[in-house]
Amino acid sequence: MRYVVVLCLWCMGVVMASNVIAGVAVRVNGHAITLNEIKKMQQSMKISKQQAIDLLINERLKDDEIDRFKISIDEFKIDDEIGRIASSNGINKSTLIAQLAREGMSYQTYRNELRKQLQTRELMQKILASNVNITDESELFAYYNKHKKDFEVPSSVRVVRYSAPNDALLQKAMKSPKKTIDGVQKQEETINMHILSPQIAQVFVTTPKGDFTPVLNAGNNILVSFLVLEKLGQKLMSYEEAKPMVNQRVMAQKEQSIIQEHFAKIRSSAKIVYLRE
Repeated sequence: MRYVVVLCLWCMGVVMASNVIAGVAVRVNGHAITLNEIKKMQQSMKISKQQAIDLLINERLKDDEIDRFKISIDEFKIDDEIGRIASSNGINKSTLIAQLAREGMSYQTYRNELRKQLQTRELMQKILASNVNITDESELFAYYNKHKKDFEVPSSVRVVRYSAPNDALLQKAMKSPKKTIDGVQKQEETINMHILSPQIAQVFVTTPKGDFTPVLNAGNNILVSFLVLEKLGQKLMSYEEAKPMVNQRVMAQKEQSIIQEHFAKIRSSAKIVYLRE
């Protein structure tokens, strides 16, 4: 019996030693999280060590859920997503690949990242599919009344429109807005908010004075971004005008709550072993 105990202790020592050599800090359901991963996460996200560990634990749990739901993304779906991304940025696939190379990312690495994103998107859809309740009118109206300040919009916005045939040129202009850059057109204008759709109006509402809006596709292979100079006047959107945004916000809150509860439940039953401080 003494020899069996000694053998078991020796085996445990071998396992622990292998974890130390490999730099394993945490195991989540048997999946390793290394010290190097934690350090990289800290540096890239500018967060504390514990926050990095929590994020990596959640990633491992998410990967387990992707396996449990048997979510796989084939090459055709990735190709379709690349085409969609290129088109939304007013460029073709070849230009997108060239931009990735300039930024130091290989095309295969980009495809792998897209695969993970698509798997995550499909996982969220599956988690939400049987959980999100339809929002009724009274709930939407109550949210609108409680958050009216969020639906106050300027009557008009004075901006400088920056337009370019590709994202690289536009980003260059946005980094140096006072410079004249070949291929980028600049034009000052005043936009009346009442002629915009609620979704586009919200872009200008949420963009602070002195900042650029997110890049938008203007059609005809032209991308635009607006430098907000001044917001003029103030008007409260009616409930009917704001309703699409109200519904979007209420649904987003519900979805976030469901996903958080789902992963909190998964984490509470997961086997998480801390091997190093």
